[in-house]
Order: sequence, then structure tokens, then C-alpha cells
Amino acid sequence: MTNDIDDRLSRRFDDDQGDESDTSEKSQNDMTSGQSENEMSSQKAQNIKKEWNVRSFYLDDNLDNDLSTAFKRLDLSLSEADTDVDLKKTRHFYPLIVELGLERLEEMDITEATERVEGTDSV
Repeated sequence: MTNDIDDRLSRRFDDDQGDESDTSEKSQNDMTSGQSENEMSSQKAQNIKKEWNVRSFYLDDNLDNDLSTAFKRLDLSLSEADTDVDLKKTRHFYPLIVELGLERLEEMDITEATERVEGTDSV
């Protein structure tokens, strides 16, 4: 009877170890698969509020108004162009604004970035 229990326990723990190694191999493959796969799964998220990271920031009234106006203009342009895009602020517009801003920031030299920061501090 003791041997039977020992056999069952050893099989159970042997199986668990196999599962762990499979899991670690999968996680290593996931990490090396690249950012494009993350971007694709990110765009296919069913509930972005649960699956995406949250960022909160504050905007002055002028910038907030400009952001709202830009969203409305893009939404109107897309609807007039008869595209199939149903523009959502959180899913589409805000990530687009951040992505474009990051691209522009990469193009800036330190002097231009400093001037922009100093210009916003004086407002």
C-alpha cells in the first residue's frame, strides 16, 4: 500500500515538474517573440480597461480643448471618407496621439525639447 501511494505521489510530482518546464519554455518563447506580437494582441484586446496599462495625466484647458477638437475632426474625417473605422477615444485616438508624440520626441534634439519644456512651464 505504501508503494502504491509513493508511486502515485511520484507520478504527480513528476507531472508537475514537466508542466513547470513546459511553462518556463513557453514564457521564454513569449519573451523572445518580439514586440509586434504584443502590439497585435494589444489591438485585439476585448476589454482594454482590464488588459491595457493605465496612465493618468493633467492637461491645461487649452491643450484639453485642442485634444477634444482633434478627436472630433478626425472622427468626422473618417466618417466622411466612408472608412469602416469606428473611432474610439480610449482604444484608438489616445494611443495614436501618444505614439505620434513619442515619434516626434525621438526626432527632437535636446535644445528643441528644452525649449518646449521651458515654454510650457511659463504658461
